[in-house]
Amino acid sequence: MTAEQRQNLQTFRDYVRKTLDPTYILSYMGPWLQDDEVQYIQAEKNNKGPTEAASLFLQYLLQLQTDGWFRAFLDALYHAGYCGLYEAIESWDFQKIEKLEEHRLLLRRLQPEFKARINPTDILSEMSECLINQECEEIRQICFTKGMMAGAEKMVECLLRSDKENWPKILKLALEKDDNKFSELWIVDEGFKAVESKAVEDDETEMSSIQIFIQEEPECQVLSQNPCQPSVCSDMWEETSFNNLNSPLKPRNYQLELALPAEKGKNTIICAPTGCGKTFVSLLICEHHLKKFPHGQKGKVVFFANQIPVYEQQATVFSRYFERLGYSIAGISGATTDHVSVQHIIENNDIIILTPQILVNNLNSGTIPSLSVFTLMIFDECHNTSKLHPYNQIMFRYLDHKLGGSPDPLPQVIGLTASVGVGDAKTVEEAMLHICKLCAALDASVIATVRDNVEELEQVVYKPQKVFRKVESWTSNRFKFIISQLMKETEKLARNVSEELGKLFQIQNREFGTQKYEQWIVALHKACMVFQMADKEEESRICRALFLYTSHLRKYNDALIISEDAQMKDALNYLKAFFHDVREAAFDETEQDLTRRFEEKLEELEKISMDPSNENPKLRDLYLILQEEYHLKPETKTILFVKTRALVDALKKWIEENPALSFLKPGILTGRGKTNQATGMTLPAQKFALEAFRASGDNNILIATSVADEGIDIAQCNLVILYEYVGNVIKMIQTRGRGRAKDSKCFLLTSNADVIEKEKLNIFKEKIMNESILRLQTWDEMKFEKTVHRIQSDEKLIRDGQHKAQPVPDKENKKLLCGKCKTFACYTADIRVVEKSHYTVLGNTFKERFVSKPHPKPKIYDSFEKKAKIFCAIQNCCHDWGIHVRYKTFEIPVIKIESFVVEDIASGAQNRHSRWKDFHFERIQFDPAEMSK
Repeated sequence: MTAEQRQNLQTFRDYVRKTLDPTYILSYMGPWLQDDEVQYIQAEKNNKGPTEAASLFLQYLLQLQTDGWFRAFLDALYHAGYCGLYEAIESWDFQKIEKLEEHRLLLRRLQPEFKARINPTDILSEMSECLINQECEEIRQICFTKGMMAGAEKMVECLLRSDKENWPKILKLALEKDDNKFSELWIVDEGFKAVESKAVEDDETEMSSIQIFIQEEPECQVLSQNPCQPSVCSDMWEETSFNNLNSPLKPRNYQLELALPAEKGKNTIICAPTGCGKTFVSLLICEHHLKKFPHGQKGKVVFFANQIPVYEQQATVFSRYFERLGYSIAGISGATTDHVSVQHIIENNDIIILTPQILVNNLNSGTIPSLSVFTLMIFDECHNTSKLHPYNQIMFRYLDHKLGGSPDPLPQVIGLTASVGVGDAKTVEEAMLHICKLCAALDASVIATVRDNVEELEQVVYKPQKVFRKVESWTSNRFKFIISQLMKETEKLARNVSEELGKLFQIQNREFGTQKYEQWIVALHKACMVFQMADKEEESRICRALFLYTSHLRKYNDALIISEDAQMKDALNYLKAFFHDVREAAFDETEQDLTRRFEEKLEELEKISMDPSNENPKLRDLYLILQEEYHLKPETKTILFVKTRALVDALKKWIEENPALSFLKPGILTGRGKTNQATGMTLPAQKFALEAFRASGDNNILIATSVADEGIDIAQCNLVILYEYVGNVIKMIQTRGRGRAKDSKCFLLTSNADVIEKEKLNIFKEKIMNESILRLQTWDEMKFEKTVHRIQSDEKLIRDGQHKAQPVPDKENKKLLCGKCKTFACYTADIRVVEKSHYTVLGNTFKERFVSKPHPKPKIYDSFEKKAKIFCAIQNCCHDWGIHVRYKTFEIPVIKIESFVVEDIASGAQNRHSRWKDFHFERIQFDPAEMSK
């Protein structure tokens, strides 16, 4: 938290006090508040109300000194449902909340009439999206225990604190739907200012005579733009209808056609375009399935979603649809599994939304004994059912059960996808075999596509016009020439370190700035780590030098890749940051020499990167596309797909720094996982980015990596740009499907002719995929089932033959050596496993072998407090070994295996491992008693 953020929170604290009930977010703030502070806040609410409780909460919050609490506070707001407050604090812009004040004033004055005329249970389902979930539960409970007037009073209290800017209009719509007389008093018309009747000031005036008009925003929000709920309407059929799931929805004919085979009980793959409403089709199938059971029997449905954002989205959709029907719904993901009993959730709910690895883990552990606990399994993005994907691991269990002749019933299986793909097929016959293999993996007997209602489908789903833009490369690139010369010099220095290892640098036809060179240098980097000599001092010298040379070569290659797609200055800044870190670390003679060589060229590189004539041709073409499309259609909404997170940041910066593109308000969407370069977006940040893009007045261009091309429901846009972004036919169909608006366009922008040829090949593969599906649909049912069964039997034979026993842990003690300088670090006998996935080392002698520096991003997670980074203590090495944490009452190091070389004590053989799970040594669990000794 910066001093500025702390000051801003002080400045805007009154907005927080008027809006926030802190008791709703205390469960998310556990690591930051003491138990007694939590109790005091609870007591303050009980005694004096939420406003005073919020004051006390802010007082405790602003006293915190540990870094990270401000981000945790924002995440807590989002998780609890305070999305308006989250947005206001994130941008320090409270105008939307400020505009609600006139509505609050009106509601206070109308409160007596509200209590007299409103039955809150009649409108609560509509108003739930304006309230916190806990508020809805409290209103229901008060209505049940104290009566409707008390419940109405509670609803007023909650609405007066609501941070949802559209609650006045939603209240109006809810009242009109209920045909409530109070709606005559609550007038929300566009284009009028709030006019206070003089009669309001007269306590004796009848309320029914009051006429009040409320000013709306220039662009009237529709319900689907509720900033706190993932909008899935674009994956339905009408943008404004899906959020109101409290009355039956009328499906389109093509959706009924897609659902029909599944409703007949057949295992089905539903293949239909992105945006046609496959989610709604799955709801229809699920509802039909649950209702078909006779009295005394119950169905149990599990819906699988691959990615956390998709899981969150679908959990919301299913809850809002099925709770009105009296079914119980629950969701479990990797983010929540530690806090709940998976077995309990499955046993006590009718519909369960899961990320698939959760079920795999629980099947493997025996917590869930069999898939027979379910009656229906729905696989979202089912084309992923291949190899060792969790989907396939689940279906391995299913098929073993089926082919083994078990008498226990198996669940019905439904797969949803926009493309079944064709694999490596080049002909229709090969594509048919690929699709049959997918059907075999999912035990599907039907591929459902729209055949009878194509015209209706085409009125709903628009296939964007595809445009290929081949960009001419630089006629001359002085920046690349200089970096390439530095790389050649570095390679020469590396060759001279060791005659034996120098041979590894004789790569033929190498091309700097390519993924091929990246793969080669990473492999060489790993080989150098396990290089051995009889003279251990000489071995240490050589390994350390080659570690540095290969590290620098990789950074130079990264910079060339960045400059190829972004601005030269982005690449140069990347290198400057790297050399700054080098100076801050050990900075031995080798690093000093490499830094000097770079700095000798720095002035010229700066001059080149700042020269407007050296603008990247790709960026110039991207600029022209954006200018033209937004000139023709100013309300254009764009998704710009790129390959890497680094490029997301670089293009966002380029747009923001370009005055001619000031009409663009870019948002970003990247994955959640951590890479070598950066940490991904948090789940709340992803949600906020999606909602900002959906909202009409916020971001009009979303720069995204592959996380956005599959599954996540993104609002309609009319322009998709693939910036050096191409994959297989499935990825092509998914990314193209983001352009859902009528007359949308999809540009592929590249300087590589091979990329265009690959995309043209994808278009051809899409044609043979569609033809293959049509041919398979002409087969009689018996022929199709025999083909699928034969594939299943063959695959099971292969699978059984490849079954590997779990590796036996090697109980022999081994050495861990620094991966850079080869100095001894510890023995494996001293390593202990903390909470299944963290590895520490016992003994004070290990502590003498590393040095600590304060962590740049300290953080508290679960039982750990990340405090410092640890480095090899050998002078001029300082290799990153891991972190230092406070775990409960213990101060312990946590090491990462990729930083070390493992040496067998007896043979002296050395190996390296990228992940702990690949290192099969005897694992001993952490014992607090052992630490105490």
